[in-house]
Amino acid sequence: MDYSFKPAKAIVHEDTPIMEQAQLLMVAPVFYGAMPNLGLYTQPDGPVPNPADLLPKGRIKEARAAYEEAIEHAVKDIVYVASAFYEAGADGIDFDTVGASGDPDFKAALLATEILRKKYPDICIEMGMAGEFVLGMHGEITHDGVRLAGLYPHDQVKIAQKAGVTIFGPAITTATNKSIPWTLSRAITFTKACVEAAEIPVHADMGMGVGALPVCETPPPDVVSMVSKAMVELTRLDGL
Repeated sequence: MDYSFKPAKAIVHEDTPIMEQAQLLMVAPVFYGAMPNLGLYTQPDGPVPNPADLLPKGRIKEARAAYEEAIEHAVKDIVYVASAFYEAGADGIDFDTVGASGDPDFKAALLATEILRKKYPDICIEMGMAGEFVLGMHGEITHDGVRLAGLYPHDQVKIAQKAGVTIFGPAITTATNKSIPWTLSRAITFTKACVEAAEIPVHADMGMGVGALPVCETPPPDVVSMVSKAMVELTRLDGL
């Protein structure tokens, strides 16, 4: 009903049998994926005040406190859902579109990763980012002494692998006012730096609007082929 951990928590009991069935049918690894999506924890639908309402009023302290509370709720939901699916046989857990709500979103994913890594030492965790730049929605959140706001892929992967991430997915946002060759060159530049800095496999996020693919529901096959080939041959990444 929603590709996020918060609503997924309510229907775990219905979805875990589907994961078990999928494992019986598939040879290729089957992961369970969802977004941390801290926006779902804000009012009127969530339990914490909405920073988007507080920030325009200059209530910076209250907005940051709301983000910090949302992190706590998100971590609990992520760990609960990921644990249920891993115990149901999932070959791995995919944290998708991490950082969509800025640095608090990235922080929640990192904390959940650390908890899951301690709980299940052999778990495979893939972390795909929302963009090449971590937005400073809070601005002062750190992890292991590193400020999260402003990190680019070559720094994101370092802190992710330290937290226990198994596969990292850099996401380079497509510039809709530029040509495909231009935005492909940009995506390759960021991805290559990420691969060189990584000690874990790198699977670039390549879907609508990221990884140099155009912003359309059905990307042209010739563009997909060209971009994919360029990514593999020039960045030497491990997967797409």
